[in-house]
Amino acid sequence: MTALLPTTNYGRTIAARPTFFVYIPPTATEEVFFSLKDENGKHHYQAMLKISGRGGIVSVTLPNNAPELEMDKNYQWFFAPISPGGILQPDNYGVTGWVKRVAALTSTQANSSINPLEKATEYAEAGIWYDTVAVLVSAQVAQPSNETLLSEWKDLLKEVGLDAIANQPIAEHL
Repeated sequence: MTALLPTTNYGRTIAARPTFFVYIPPTATEEVFFSLKDENGKHHYQAMLKISGRGGIVSVTLPNNAPELEMDKNYQWFFAPISPGGILQPDNYGVTGWVKRVAALTSTQANSSINPLEKATEYAEAGIWYDTVAVLVSAQVAQPSNETLLSEWKDLLKEVGLDAIANQPIAEHL
């Protein structure tokens, strides 16, 4: 299991309720635990989510009923599979990462007509990790046979040391 994050385990977003990405190998697990805490350890959001167990890259987006991330604050997220019939234990294996919400890029925000590749490139150049990944994943789901998008996806993951999972399918959105 691998968090789709740079080696720093940290990324920025412009989204009030961002999407988080994790690679899960095929598993018998049917449920995962996701939580988000602020930098003081205070719970911001948590949920138990059902998964298919097929394996691949899964995404979790904070729902509309979750509080928005506050600007310029760090949050730590945790994603852990729950053993079939099991419960979450304090030492449960999982992946974790950090996210910080920052101000939107005015050029991207003002120009919603640019194509996904241009938008992802602009986010990447500005160091907006979570939105870069979200745009590329969304574009790949919409255009699965687009070789340029696939190539950019593989390049992005290779840049951050995740080339081992670059060929994994986009599995499901939780």
